[in-house]
Amino acid sequence: MQKEFTGMLPGAITKFEELLAAAAELNPVVVSGYDSAAGRDNFAYWGAGCRIQADDMAGLKAAAEGIGITWVSDEGDMAYTNSLAIEDFQMFRVDGNLELRPEKKEI
Repeated sequence: MQKEFTGMLPGAITKFEELLAAAAELNPVVVSGYDSAAGRDNFAYWGAGCRIQADDMAGLKAAAEGIGITWVSDEGDMAYTNSLAIEDFQMFRVDGNLELRPEKKEI
């Protein structure tokens, strides 16, 4: 595991490691991962976003989007959310595998 992935959700780590393997010929470098200072409206704060740089950023973007990673900025910011919205993270409804936790019914 990349040291920059420390603190990230296991489901996101798995997906970003898949990207690093798929785009190995582009020489990807993980610049940052989990960031507690990023703010609650940033996927990096929730452990689902990171920044990766590569020799060919367009190729990296295509590879990321091809496996379901959302490209956030041309600086290489991206997030794997498993189609969940930032509001799901903010409401603490997302588990480590990036799936929604079942809602508890009040009795």
